[in-house]
Amino acid sequence: MPNAPTDPRSPHAKFAATIADYQARSWQGQAIFLAERFADAGQELADWERLRQEGASLPPLAGLTMTAKACFDVEGWPTSCASRALAGSPAATQTAPMVARLRTCGATLVAQTNMTEFAYGALGLNLAFGTPRTPLDATGERVAGGSSSGGAVAVARGYCDIAVCSDTSGSARIPAAFCGVVGFKPSRGRYSSDGMKWLSTSFDVPGLITRSADLCRIVDALLAHGEISEPEPTPFRLAIPAFYKEAVIDADVRDTFTRCMNALADEGVEITEIPLPSLQSATRITVEGRIIGYEAYRYHEALLKAAEHLYDPLIATRLRQGAEAPEGEYRRALVELDTCRKQFDREIEGFDAFVLPTVPMMPPRASDLDEQSHYLAMNSRSFSLTEFANRLDLPSVTLPAGGLPIGTMLTGARGADDKLLAIAGMLEPVLAKAIRNPL
Repeated sequence: MPNAPTDPRSPHAKFAATIADYQARSWQGQAIFLAERFADAGQELADWERLRQEGASLPPLAGLTMTAKACFDVEGWPTSCASRALAGSPAATQTAPMVARLRTCGATLVAQTNMTEFAYGALGLNLAFGTPRTPLDATGERVAGGSSSGGAVAVARGYCDIAVCSDTSGSARIPAAFCGVVGFKPSRGRYSSDGMKWLSTSFDVPGLITRSADLCRIVDALLAHGEISEPEPTPFRLAIPAFYKEAVIDADVRDTFTRCMNALADEGVEITEIPLPSLQSATRITVEGRIIGYEAYRYHEALLKAAEHLYDPLIATRLRQGAEAPEGEYRRALVELDTCRKQFDREIEGFDAFVLPTVPMMPPRASDLDEQSHYLAMNSRSFSLTEFANRLDLPSVTLPAGGLPIGTMLTGARGADDKLLAIAGMLEPVLAKAIRNPL
């Protein structure tokens, strides 16, 4: 690492310590990073620190570190999507605009992060490069969630402040919840998706994982508006979908969520149970129309024919099944989803967001997912609450629950990302306190 200020509070000193921790652990069998630029990143941070001490005007994210999921182009690195099928492909010649924008704002790029191969899975398993584990499990056995597994672990362990990721059915929010950090899925079109490899063209969006809701709001504002402004305190109302009472939720998750809701009510937050049938309708339409499978197969068709032997066999099988999806049913489903979105808009009138646990279960042990049918069942269950936001094109954010691998998720009205993140910033400390001091 380069010579730099030795103040242990400096960004450079913090970075040096965290990277030393990463290298000491070696992470064999559960790679977090697939490519890195530690030396260059250390020099950048040292330069920012020197400029700060000289009184120079710095960009807003100077001194913060970031990573990019392996499905985003970064000049000089192969965009492998954590698959051997693309690991040997030529390095990207340009950096994805979202990543480039954050770098322009001063964030220092540290590494490319691991993920579920081609983002086709919500638990973070990766046969080729290893499966990251949540830092909240002292035994190191429980998965970090996916598909943005490496980014969530990197933020949770302090290896970076911001992780650029993607979200198809919960791919940013599930690992954020399992790792005890903040994950955000924006409304479609809020961030540039250029330079991002797709799983589903209907549902994929670029997203963020950060160490706090306030940092998430700042990064979002820079990406969406080009500037940061303080949110205006405004009244808000939250809804709980009526079906939550009958949903299959692990006891630990339900108990934690109940404590969180009680803590919010004690702070005067208005929370009302309302019917939101459009949520479950959206799930049914997506499954019956086989939307993700149809789109994923067509995106992968040529590569599958050329290099299927390099895919994870289960990923390849799932992708090939998409070839069987009838085009007529797929197109009908897209029309029905559009109708469903309009229905949701009517149902949520008068409320600013609905609230649910992020994931209905605790993170499973990696060894418990060896059997294929069990893995597929757990995988589907893991995104059963996060997927609503993708199907209906809604902003959604998960907040940590005081050191537990459980998240509380707020999902807002389409396009109301600013207000959702403002609400999240107000609620995050209340939720953290509720779990540190359980009722």
